[in-house]
Amino acid sequence: MAFFEDSNGREWRVAIDAFALDDIRKDAGVDLADLSAGGWATIETDAGAVVRVLAVVCRDEIKAHNWNSREFAKGLRGEAIQAGRAALLTEGADFFPRSEWSAIQSNLKKRKANLEQTTDMLTAASLLQAMSAMPPDMRAGAMAAIQEAIVSQSSAGNESAGGRDATPEPVATGWPASAESSPAVFH
Repeated sequence: MAFFEDSNGREWRVAIDAFALDDIRKDAGVDLADLSAGGWATIETDAGAVVRVLAVVCRDEIKAHNWNSREFAKGLRGEAIQAGRAALLTEGADFFPRSEWSAIQSNLKKRKANLEQTTDMLTAASLLQAMSAMPPDMRAGAMAAIQEAIVSQSSAGNESAGGRDATPEPVATGWPASAESSPAVFH
């Protein structure tokens, strides 16, 4: 069982079980049992969804305070949302069998990578569209700057703690005329 504090310092218990997962899906519209990780991706990217899910999970405690979900939600702002999100992730890791949680986490990472790639592609498309309206000399300068940035970023990725990765020595071919070998001296 996981806990988190709301913005007013009150502690809330987060417990997930099969019935809670059904209630979350029905009442908050987030499917945390989906192995494709769609629900967990929503938890990571939508603060409103986190609050709605927590309101479902903490329903009994909310009732014990004679509150409703909206009164509970007023206490969830900023870091309290992040703390609630972390509590949900902790509880998810405790509830699901290890293999299922591993699949969920793997799919979540794939979703993040795909989202980043899509964002990069949209940015590139916007840039190309903007460049098409530029005069030719300006466009050439922009392309040169982009190419330089790509080369520089690519080079930065090839460095190790000791500096640039060493290029492996070419394999000796045994041919005297090989560019890598010294000229052969014949007697």
